[in-house]
Amino acid sequence: MQIPVALERLVFEFSRFPGVGRKTAQRLAFNILRYTTEETQNLTDALTQVKEQIR
Repeated sequence: MQIPVALERLVFEFSRFPGVGRKTAQRLAFNILRYTTEETQNLTDALTQVKEQIR
């Protein structure tokens, strides 16, 4: 099965977390595919907010 480039990038980024291998990264990425647009936006907002506010 060919994985779209955008999904492969997300898997790669998740796999950079300590203790997260490729299989877990794939599970996380496929789970996000089931998120609503609002849930996805909430996640991206939380990531951005933590990066900007916590140093």
